[in-house]
Amino acid sequence: MADYTFIDLFAPDVAHGAYNDVFGNPLLKPGSDVGVTHIIMAVVAIAIIVVLALIARRKYANKETAMIPEGKLSVRNFFEVIFDAVLNMMTGMMGKENARRYFPLIAALSVFILIGNLMGLVPGLAPPTSNLNTSLACSVVVFVTYNIAGLRAHGIGYLKHFLGPIWFIAPLMLVIELIGHAFRPISLGVRLGGNMTGDHMVVGMFGELATGLLGIPFLLPVPFLFLGLLVSVIQTLVFCLLTTIYISLAVSHDSH
Repeated sequence: MADYTFIDLFAPDVAHGAYNDVFGNPLLKPGSDVGVTHIIMAVVAIAIIVVLALIARRKYANKETAMIPEGKLSVRNFFEVIFDAVLNMMTGMMGKENARRYFPLIAALSVFILIGNLMGLVPGLAPPTSNLNTSLACSVVVFVTYNIAGLRAHGIGYLKHFLGPIWFIAPLMLVIELIGHAFRPISLGVRLGGNMTGDHMVVGMFGELATGLLGIPFLLPVPFLFLGLLVSVIQTLVFCLLTTIYISLAVSHDSH
């Protein structure tokens, strides 16, 4: 399966040759070379986040102006909108105390995934989240976190959650729960990676179509860039929402 990017529009011979080896996904193609592009793009995403965070931090350096909202789109507003939405979502699902405790994790995931997704809309870049290695890494962090959170909240009693409410069906419930929990990180990673891969391919293919028909590579894909923006935001929301649900179920006393 080809991995399309805007580089396809500028250098098709590179894009459909050795370029695909760099973007190859060893999880989908066991015989392919191990690529490092998703790692490079992840580093680029982290660098962008660090720069944006430093810019936003300067806005809060002055205590007199820190509490005054800015009347225009800015880096500070960008982070405030994301963090406010994430915190409100978490508070409604797991309570104020747990929301504040696990907010740093989910806020960090939301920013990284959103920036990574949006990189697919920039010519010459590829979204690191479209690679299963990156998306599964994020989902494994979620898997480890919510299980540790459950053990922290309930101690050894957290294991009762895997046995069901009735003792004589405990062996069956144990198997079902273990399979269900094992598929959680897989579903998180595959959902994010698959959707971003599909979105990236659609934009690239219609870009090539516009180049062949009109000779203007960026004219036809404009509606699909807006669609890509929508998909990027939705996939970030879905990942963070499911992460919040998993942690909430693990720490909730009602589920045990």
